[in-house]
Amino acid sequence: MRLLGNFALLEEIEPKHFSYVIAWRNDKKLNKYLNQPFVLTLESQQNWYENIYLKDHNQKFMIMIDKETNLPFGTIGLTDLDRENKVCIMGRLLLGNTDYAQHPAFWEAVFIFSDYTYTLADIDYIHVVKENRNALRLNKILGFIPNESEIKYPDELFVNGMEQIELYRTKEMYLKMREKLFNVLMS
Repeated sequence: MRLLGNFALLEEIEPKHFSYVIAWRNDKKLNKYLNQPFVLTLESQQNWYENIYLKDHNQKFMIMIDKETNLPFGTIGLTDLDRENKVCIMGRLLLGNTDYAQHPAFWEAVFIFSDYTYTLADIDYIHVVKENRNALRLNKILGFIPNESEIKYPDELFVNGMEQIELYRTKEMYLKMREKLFNVLMS
């Protein structure tokens, strides 16, 4: 699967992307709040890809690529897609190349993937480590709010010793935020 924008390209993960994912997820500066309590190896990545990812049609793991340079710069995805109830967990957002933090390709990739997600679901949930102020701020900008109602995914609130907050965003909330921010963030 590929999703194409003006600045960004999203490609579903393939073995050609493994070296990027392994480097990013093992980088101590980048993985501080990831729910990965182990060093990722080529063997473990290959095992996950072949024995879990390819067999699970309720998740997506995408590589964000700068369309102009063809340089991969991060990941984004979803898990736990419930097609009947039209909900999922959006996540796997990792900016592997921090030079892209304010780059139009990053923002466009997030919007492209969100557009795709809302063709499958009406509500996205995310889980962010309480101490991860940058991720909380980013997700607030993107229209997510804390779930102060019944927790949809209680098993996600405490993962690998990290306490997380469940946030959500409906399709309507996303479209309202997108209309207001897309052109501002893309300029």
